[in-house]
Amino acid sequence: MAAIEVAGAVKHFDDGRGVRRVPGAVEFAARTGRTTALWGPSGTGKSTLLNLMAGILVPDEGTVRFLGNDGEAFVVSNAPERHRVRYRRRHLGIIFQFFNLVPTLTVAENVVLPLALNGLGDRTSALARLTTLGVGDCADRFPDTLSGGEQQRVAIARALAHGPAILLADEPTGNLDADNADAVTELLWRAAEHAACGLVVATHNKRIAERADEVIALGQ
Repeated sequence: MAAIEVAGAVKHFDDGRGVRRVPGAVEFAARTGRTTALWGPSGTGKSTLLNLMAGILVPDEGTVRFLGNDGEAFVVSNAPERHRVRYRRRHLGIIFQFFNLVPTLTVAENVVLPLALNGLGDRTSALARLTTLGVGDCADRFPDTLSGGEQQRVAIARALAHGPAILLADEPTGNLDADNADAVTELLWRAAEHAACGLVVATHNKRIAERADEVIALGQ
């Protein structure tokens, strides 16, 4: 069972009034087959914590460690950038609030991009996720022709394309209307369960957080 272990990981930010420690010392482990919600109001460090888990940011205090399915440990917080990039590409799927689809690529090309970066070739199953997520007829379209809900579904398909151990989602419904938000939330949970990966969701929405197996409350 793969896991990301967080032990007091904190990033320092100078906001002009002094140094803030974000998100504050928390300890937990996100594991395959389980859902974890990072819940709290804006400014409490949800996105920062997610970026520390992804190795996009390096903590000033504490550690982040990844345990692979083979039991091998990789200390994300101590690794050089090139190793953290490889860690993200191989083991993580990341879903951003603003989708981050490549505008010059079609939907299908966006979804198979992680496979190309990892030197993998199973495009058929990756593209099949588009149909599972209700956007199979969008494969040849470009992102700017899609609705917000459709773009987020494509982003989920892309994040799962290479079979990640852990899926990280940063406010995945924050840029959607209520109906699309509910639909995408349901699809996200179902997709993570079907892929047998772990799911970590950063959200300010308590209703979404309460769906998770574990809630890490920030700023409380």
